[in-house]
Amino acid sequence: MDTNILMTIEWLQLLGSTPLEILATVSAILGVLLIARQNILGWPLGILWASISAWLAITEWQLVSDGILYLSYIPIQLYCWWVWLKGGAIQSQPFVPQWLSQQRQLLLVLAVVICIAAWGQGIRALAANVSWIPQPSLLWLDSITTVLSFFAQFLQARKRMENWLGWVIVNVLGIYIYWLKDAPIYSVQYAIFLLLGLYGWFQWQRSIKQNADAKSQ
Repeated sequence: MDTNILMTIEWLQLLGSTPLEILATVSAILGVLLIARQNILGWPLGILWASISAWLAITEWQLVSDGILYLSYIPIQLYCWWVWLKGGAIQSQPFVPQWLSQQRQLLLVLAVVICIAAWGQGIRALAANVSWIPQPSLLWLDSITTVLSFFAQFLQARKRMENWLGWVIVNVLGIYIYWLKDAPIYSVQYAIFLLLGLYGWFQWQRSIKQNADAKSQ
């Protein structure tokens, strides 16, 4: 019995030493799973995750930059929730996953590259001129994951298939970054997100095929 209690405590420490950390982790995983299944309830779970993470980052971990980033996710996910809620009513065609045109894909790649460069240079300049901002670690890898996360969120709101490619890149880099930072549990979480992202890609692609088959009948 004592051994089982100790094992439970060890797993709780691995997942997060407080109920809030565990709740945030579970909310994030369930939220991504629901979004992969095009279930609108994924967005309120995402808002719950972002809210808890912002609170913990600022009040418990003193990670001000991360706290600001988490706070920015709240209005973004509210926007995504609103778009999905109104999606079927604000456009004439069914609100189903789609790929962007090739021209828009090229513009998207160009915009992402420019934003990554601007973000990285901006963070570098802030760290050099603002005393309370530490020197950035893994500057460009961190810039890529941050910028791609924002783009992927807005693409997901519009049910554009390219969002999953963005999340795959973010999650692969997240596994690597947190492994370098000796935070293996976060690497495991990003590995779970990677699998869920691939699952979402498959589910949305199947939805595209089902919609095309329905039109051809």
